[in-house]
Amino acid sequence: MLYKSIDYDPVTSFAPIVLVSDSPILLVVNPAVPAHSVAELVAYAKANPGNVNFSSGGVGTIPHLTGELFKAKAGINVVHVPYRGGGPSIADVVGGQIQFTFEGMNVLLPLVRDGKLRALAITATTRNAQLPDVPTMVESGFPDVVASSWTGLLAPAATPPAIVSKLNAATNAALSSDDMKSALTKVVADPLGGSPQDLAARMTAGRQRWGAIIRQAGINLD
Repeated sequence: MLYKSIDYDPVTSFAPIVLVSDSPILLVVNPAVPAHSVAELVAYAKANPGNVNFSSGGVGTIPHLTGELFKAKAGINVVHVPYRGGGPSIADVVGGQIQFTFEGMNVLLPLVRDGKLRALAITATTRNAQLPDVPTMVESGFPDVVASSWTGLLAPAATPPAIVSKLNAATNAALSSDDMKSALTKVVADPLGGSPQDLAARMTAGRQRWGAIIRQAGINLD
């Protein structure tokens, strides 16, 4: 969706196997920003149109697209500043050069706990046990700003159904193990699993949702 032409088809070139995990995304601000809620951030951005920046680890990344989704739903004029990676993006929010960002909870959690960043909301439908006092975007009045960084397994389109089924069963079994659950918890991720059809449905929904944002914002990587 970000390129005018690619040498594969994102639908027909792959055989979905299984969803693996889902990682929440946080909306955070530099502590100097006079906003302690999403509503206050929106009010601040509307009072300073074109002078509030949000960063991401690069054009077309999930944090960037989530920021564009928030921008559209909130009706605010904020400027996207892309970086070459999430590290530099987060560093400049901590340093105060950037006012806010959306990024994976796994990398932001230590900075929030140390007071270097202020978490305003989580872009999930439910609160996270590791930050129970941080509301969701749904609670904050933005039910459409729900996003996450998820992973799944896919195979080449010609993979025999029996192989897909075997890999699906093995992955589901692994995801239900205590060792895998513990490993995913350490990186603030939730196990998913399910059928190949569940992954196909997630991919279809993602293309529809992010495709609309990409077109609306005029984002491309060509």
